[in-house]
Amino acid sequence: FRTEMIPADGAANRLSLMDTVLVKLLDDPKKLYNTVVLAGCSPALSLWARAAERWHPELRVHLTFANSMTALERLCRGEVHIAGMHLYCPQTREHNTPFVHRVLKDKAAVLINLGVWEEGILVQPGNPKRLKTIADLAQPGVTIVNREQGSGSRELLERKLQEEKISFTAVQGFDQIVNGHQDVALAVATGKADAGVSSASIATAFGLEFIPLHQSRYDLVILKQYLEEAPVQQLLGTLGHRQVISQLQALGGYDTNLTGEVVATVEAATNGKHN
Repeated sequence: FRTEMIPADGAANRLSLMDTVLVKLLDDPKKLYNTVVLAGCSPALSLWARAAERWHPELRVHLTFANSMTALERLCRGEVHIAGMHLYCPQTREHNTPFVHRVLKDKAAVLINLGVWEEGILVQPGNPKRLKTIADLAQPGVTIVNREQGSGSRELLERKLQEEKISFTAVQGFDQIVNGHQDVALAVATGKADAGVSSASIATAFGLEFIPLHQSRYDLVILKQYLEEAPVQQLLGTLGHRQVISQLQALGGYDTNLTGEVVATVEAATNGKHN
């Protein structure tokens, strides 16, 4: 993810005593019409966005960091065109779809797969604490970092601890929160924590060892009303390109067999059904 400052599209001023914001545009309005706003947490999103911009010079992909639930809520509020997510529902044994149906309610959407990625425990090179399972995180002398509420990594950690009947309070550092996969990796790499839950691709990027826990489907959620918009079509049209696939494979930890495929559709709740 880019960390440098990005030029603003406009300067905003909120009118006093009114729920109204006046915006003075600072750039060509045509750029706004050719912008796709994308929220998510996977590092593969930035690779995809940059590749799409190279193929379509007039296209701009505005990528913002958000955990799975926050991205979905932003989509519901109309703040983004596409939300990336990786949440698993143990009751239905489905990835993402139950959450989309619950949050979007009266909005129809499609879920397009970005990749199936490996999630698990990041540990320091050489695995000095000899961690092997989720239960080992409750050992004395082991400290972790955790993710914020609404993230797929936190959901996975909590679910695996509950399966082992381990209290959250038994894990030192459970309330030590960082935001983002890279922050988890940095905490482990710098010795601030012994372990944290993230993805295999992040472990590879930071030179960390990895203990797999779950194969998670990372999907892109798009409202059906956006599918016919030209910039969205341009972006989605690049997803199955061999250069994007090769970058996902080079990143590591991604199964690309489903990449670019529609894996689920969610109808508006008023129809009383979803797929």
